[in-house]
Amino acid sequence: MLYAISGAQGCGKSTLLAALEDQGYKVVSRKTSRSILKDWDMTLDEINADKELALKFQYEILTRKAQDEYEAIHSDEIWLTERTYMDLFVYALVNLGKHNEYSTWLDSYYDKCLENQQHYDGIFYIRSGLFQVAHDGVRGSNQHYSKMVDMAMEHYTMTSKSPLDIHTVDMADLGRRVDFINRRICPPSPNIPNTRTLAVMEATDRGEGLTVHESSEHLFKALDI
Repeated sequence: MLYAISGAQGCGKSTLLAALEDQGYKVVSRKTSRSILKDWDMTLDEINADKELALKFQYEILTRKAQDEYEAIHSDEIWLTERTYMDLFVYALVNLGKHNEYSTWLDSYYDKCLENQQHYDGIFYIRSGLFQVAHDGVRGSNQHYSKMVDMAMEHYTMTSKSPLDIHTVDMADLGRRVDFINRRICPPSPNIPNTRTLAVMEATDRGEGLTVHESSEHLFKALDI
């Protein structure tokens, strides 16, 4: 059973995964793209400067991610992983989409990513813009670039699976993020709300400030009471 934490660079995925791992969740630990850069002894700029090498890099990411997540997909235990296949597609699109000669390749790469995306039991998409992206020598930190990636990634993520399988994380506080995810992936129980009540829970998580009376009305509507 595998859940993915998705989102643009610098939105807090790694920090959130570390906090969830501290609670006992199993985590797919290898950062796929960074492991390739280390093994190839190259920078991302060097790879992207050579378009054929960039294609090889994207295929290597797909291969390693599938290998790393295989055990989790076939496990009865709850696992978490960083990034989804649609994340990978968006970065490939940003890098290669302006080159018409790679149009057919991108269409094929999208199909492969969409197929693999279905392996996830759920996706938590973290919206960007809640933090200043730190420059770490690898990821792009420009705020406009981050916004562009976020908009594209959210679109492709939200259209890749059933809406019931995707949850948007739009709060900055780490503790609230952890609680948000815990309430949605804990094992089935009579006390765990079903999907029809999640909209009410998510409105509360977003801090919409509903009164007790308003909150009750929303909950009653969700339950058809």
